[in-house]
Amino acid sequence: MDVARESQDGIGIIDFLERRNFLVTGATGFLAKVLTEKILRVAPNVGKIFLLIKAKDEQAAMNRFKGEIIGCDLFKCLQQKYGEGYTNFMLNKLVPVKGDIREMNMGIGDNLLCQITQEVDVIINSAANTTLDERYDAALVANAIAPSRLLCFAKKCRKLSLFLHLSTTFVNGERPGILMEKAFQMGESRIDSSTQSKLDVHHEINLVSDLIETLPPNEVPQKLKEVGLARARMYGWQNVYQMTKAMGEMMINAGRGRVPVVIVRPSVIESTFREPFPGWIQGYGVLDPLILSYGKGRLPGFLVNPDTVMDVVPADLVANVIIAAMAKHGTAASPGINVYHAVSSTSPLTDNQGDEIQIADMEYFSSIDSFSSYIQKDIAEKNGLSNEIGPNSNPKQRSRLEARCKRMAENLIHLAKLYEPYMFYRARFDSWNTRQLMKQMSTEEGNKFPMDLRSIIGRITLQMPISG
Repeated sequence: MDVARESQDGIGIIDFLERRNFLVTGATGFLAKVLTEKILRVAPNVGKIFLLIKAKDEQAAMNRFKGEIIGCDLFKCLQQKYGEGYTNFMLNKLVPVKGDIREMNMGIGDNLLCQITQEVDVIINSAANTTLDERYDAALVANAIAPSRLLCFAKKCRKLSLFLHLSTTFVNGERPGILMEKAFQMGESRIDSSTQSKLDVHHEINLVSDLIETLPPNEVPQKLKEVGLARARMYGWQNVYQMTKAMGEMMINAGRGRVPVVIVRPSVIESTFREPFPGWIQGYGVLDPLILSYGKGRLPGFLVNPDTVMDVVPADLVANVIIAAMAKHGTAASPGINVYHAVSSTSPLTDNQGDEIQIADMEYFSSIDSFSSYIQKDIAEKNGLSNEIGPNSNPKQRSRLEARCKRMAENLIHLAKLYEPYMFYRARFDSWNTRQLMKQMSTEEGNKFPMDLRSIIGRITLQMPISG
């Protein structure tokens, strides 16, 4: 194909979106909302967007839909555009669907099930369990088994032209170097396969089932967390989230048949950069607990390699990558699998003057022991526990203060252990496919769906001497 001609004509994103019908799982989640808002704003002639919402019944799903989507301030640009007609517009375009990706046929009722399988053109799987230290069984079900079931459901959709799965760049595990936009093969691990047996997803599922059956009920939750972390590290991943998301990709690739598949892997997703307005986020992003603790003065130091590049991308740019990839491959509807990294590459994070931001006034530690010792001492000093006990001191009050300080220290140490893999991450993410996608967009599409992540937000280099 003539790339210059294709770039002039563009991918045909708006043409693709108009009158197409979509099914979105994880519909009340952060990224799914940003994606839905963007589609409605740029392509008001889109067909139906079926939103899968976890709820006990249809009324509960409708209540969540009205409260968490129609009433969400993310959609205020649409509210301003349509005024009194806003609610009718949303109800005309969006269809709340009571369901659960962990169930057969997504738990969808018979009436909507028939409509969806007859009308849906594209399925977007945005549902996931993103808890880094989740129980192994819960992570497996949400991130590995459920996507496979959704793919089986996709094969029942008569008009389906694309199955798009949201993953994460961190499925690549802890391998150093440049990590490519390459689909996982079944059994692939993140260690040298010549010295270790292949990862058997079905064995892992059976292992979890056996543990649940044999362990005393009161030991199950903690044991499944421990086993999940141990199995992940054994096969080269840093936590159970990364490993089970990789398993999900394997199962999709192995079971796709002739279904066209796109996998989009964002890095760390944070608030919107520009659209529909800057700074919108839902709940806590990946880095937010650290940022909030630091901003409130509770985290004067952290366990981190100061040379680590933290790859962060704004949610609206990730949505643009999803839409562009969806239009390109949904139009072609050719059997195959394509992977796109939505990453920030190597550009420095700059302020509004264009100067690189330097993070200062923080201590950095290379081991959990040195960080633990430091944070315990810092909390004690800030709360007056390091002062000598006076004759008029209240033993009960001091005991309560000691317990409170201990809890604070334990929470921050747990946070450090949880984030340790990301604070010492040694890899960079290739984005060749995404850059080629940008080249194929017309000028108008490039302006309407900006995705040059390198020019907007990039690495944060923490430039201070390491301590401990």
